[in-house]
Amino acid sequence: MTDIPTGPRSLPSQMGAHMRLVDGVPECWLEVTPERSHREMALGACLVMLADVGAGYAAEIASEDDWSFTVDIGVRRTPCEATEFRGRPVVQRAGRTVSIDLPLVDDTGAATATAVSTFIRLPRRPQDPPRPDFPIDSMSWAAAPEAPLAELLGAEATDRGLSVELGPQLLNPAGILQGGVSALLAELAALRVLEATSGPLVTTSFDVRYVTMGRVGPFEAVVDPIGPHAAAVKVLDRGADAAVVTHNLLSFTATSGV
Repeated sequence: MTDIPTGPRSLPSQMGAHMRLVDGVPECWLEVTPERSHREMALGACLVMLADVGAGYAAEIASEDDWSFTVDIGVRRTPCEATEFRGRPVVQRAGRTVSIDLPLVDDTGAATATAVSTFIRLPRRPQDPPRPDFPIDSMSWAAAPEAPLAELLGAEATDRGLSVELGPQLLNPAGILQGGVSALLAELAALRVLEATSGPLVTTSFDVRYVTMGRVGPFEAVVDPIGPHAAAVKVLDRGADAAVVTHNLLSFTATSGV
């Protein structure tokens, strides 16, 4: 199922992903605010969240009565000081897996980002609960952020990245670490490690592979730099024998943003 935020004050909600149906077609958008930005540009994790909500709803429709779960998300973007990103997901394949493209334009109408997502489709078993009823006209839980996302996350520095406890504001409805929050933890950890030696950076590519569910915590994002402008980041559930929750590949470019 699409990874619904648990309420307007949750961190996933404050990451800003909106979704609605326009003439029966899903449309999603993100309002870029200083709290959702790094170096005056939208955090890559907010675009990952946007893809998970927008493409995730399209996957729900394509999966009919089955469950759909996110397998991977890839985002590419050209650095720009956009105030908004907007797009309509396009289903490329709908079989056992559902593949969805999400071209994104900024507030000027320029094509400045794109996302590709894969979802696995699993039959609903007789003992499973019914699938949630999604609103027809709007599926937006976005809320104005109360503080910078990094502050709301509340992660602490470690030798190789960042660590955060599993609190209620970080959960999805299943009671596990929400996917966009995991992406945010990974991105902030990579920026912390790389900017220490490379100076100001902005994320240009972000690939997320979902491996297992984060149920216990604390969660540590462990950064392995790949040169000065790229990194592999594993988000580990330290309370579950360091199980890999997500595997992330990120690339950056130098910027003069403050």
